[in-house]
Order: sequence, then structure tokens, then C-alpha cells
Amino acid sequence: MILKHLKKMTVLSAFALSGVIAASSGAMAEYPEKPITMFIGYKAGGGTDTVGRVIAKILGEELGQQVNVVNKPGAGGGIAVMTVKGADADGYTLLMNPSGTITTAPQINKNLTYTANDFDYIGMATAFQIGLVAPAGRPYNDMAGFVAWAKENPGAKYATLNPASKMVMDYLAVKEGLDINYVPVKGGAGMINVVLGDQVDIGYSGGIHQRHPDQIKLVGALSSERHAKAPNVPTFQESGYPLVINMMTTLVAPKGTPADVLAKLEAALAAVVVQPDLISISEKIGAPITYKNAADTTAEMNAQWDAFAEMVKVTGYSAD
Repeated sequence: MILKHLKKMTVLSAFALSGVIAASSGAMAEYPEKPITMFIGYKAGGGTDTVGRVIAKILGEELGQQVNVVNKPGAGGGIAVMTVKGADADGYTLLMNPSGTITTAPQINKNLTYTANDFDYIGMATAFQIGLVAPAGRPYNDMAGFVAWAKENPGAKYATLNPASKMVMDYLAVKEGLDINYVPVKGGAGMINVVLGDQVDIGYSGGIHQRHPDQIKLVGALSSERHAKAPNVPTFQESGYPLVINMMTTLVAPKGTPADVLAKLEAALAAVVVQPDLISISEKIGAPITYKNAADTTAEMNAQWDAFAEMVKVTGYSAD
């Protein structure tokens, strides 16, 4: 009787154990089981939002669950970053933001309490064409030309969007002895307005200038490589200035997200970046596909952090 009872318990235990294993395996295989929220740190309609929404749509198709975009602007994209940092690390809360909102923003804004090491990275999709631009009619076509002109024309007007953009001109002004008048503007749209209105001599652009190729010209690329649509314009590094600001749309998860979930998201993003819809919109807004996998993205984010830290050191900037 006792032996029969023990055999019955053994069978039941085996069934229970197999059930636990099956449930566990099923949970891993079934991710995602519900819609995913993707935060974007800017208002609807901008370059990041435009690219992000296309990525969200295709990503949802790849994963078999809807990816809902939530715009959470503020602090130059930093509010959305802080939101995702504090979210559950379960794969259901993601961030799609320019890399600089993580690698540069907290180094010049003490209210943003995070570093590049506080997140898990899934991949990068597109690159923004960061640089300094000028009205098409200005008599200079590169940084050497602008510096020479600015020395002969004290009080050159510069459209600045944020502390990072001001730091760029601060560096030039100190190094070259330039007299610069700073003209604060709100976002890319504000920069476009003052450049098209011929109210400034030069301005900082995150890439939006490419929508006006006949009226606005690039005079210096701040990215590590020359811009695809302006291959003849040297980068700042090529012009002798050790300033680099790379900005890629980056898919990010809270630190500690399970490895199998990250792997599934990474594979999905790799499938997204070759889809015609994303390629089409990236070409339209001038943000070329620059895919990086999770490992390469992590390395790139750390490199961007270190490069901007050096820029802060060189300019002697103090965080607000």
C-alpha cells in the first residue's frame, strides 16, 4: 500500500515538474505575449518620431505584437530616457531615441541621472547628419572658409539649439579667437526659420537642413564620417578640430532585460532595417540606414560617451 502510494506521488511529481518546465519554456518562447510600449523623447512629426514610428510598425509585425509609440518630450529627449531607465526590465518597455540623449545629455544636464552603462542596447538603425550649416548665399563652403570670414566679420550670428550645440561654437571661438553672437532657437524648425530668413550666418543642425538643399548648405560635418548628401564637405576632424558628435536612432531596453528577450528584439530589428518602408523614409529625411547589432551598439555608445566627455573637458563646460 505504501509502495503504491509512493509510486503515485512519483508520477504526480513528474507530471508537475514537466508542467513547470513546459510553462517556463512556453513563457520564453511566447515573448512578447502582449503589446510593447516604445517611448520616443520628442514630439510627433520630427525626424526621430518619423523614423521611430516606421520602426515600431515593422517591429510589431516581426514580433507578432503591436508596438505602441508614446511621445514623451522634455530635457532634450532625457525625460523619456529616465522613464525607460525606471521601467520593468521585461522587454515590454523600450526606448527609441537618438544616441546622444544618453551619451551627451546627462554630461551637460545634472538633472539627468544616468550614464551609458545604465541600459541594455538592442541595436542602431539610422544616423542623423549632424553639422553646421549656413544660408546658401554665404561666401564660405567649409569650416576653414567660415573661420576666415568670421575673423574678418566680428559678431557672426550663430543659431544654437542646446548646450551641446553651443559647446561646438564655444570651442571654435576660443581656439580661433572668434567674436560670436549666439542666437538661441527652439529645435530644428527654429534653426531652419532663422537660416532661411537670412537672420544668422551659421547654425547647428541635426539633419533637418537636408530638406532645403537649394537654400541651406552644410559647411562642416560633426559626425565621424562625411555626410552622404554632402560628400565633398570635410568633417570637423578633417578640418583640424577634435570634435565629433555622432547621433544614431538607437533601440534601448532597461538594464537587466533577459538575454533571450534581447536576442529576439535584436533579431527583429535586424529584419526591420532591410525593409523597403524604412529604407524609403530614411532616404526621404536624409537619415541613412546605419545598422549596428547589440554588441556593436554597446561599444558605440561607450565610445560616444568618452568622446563627448573629452569635448566637455576641452571646452571647460560645467553642467547646469
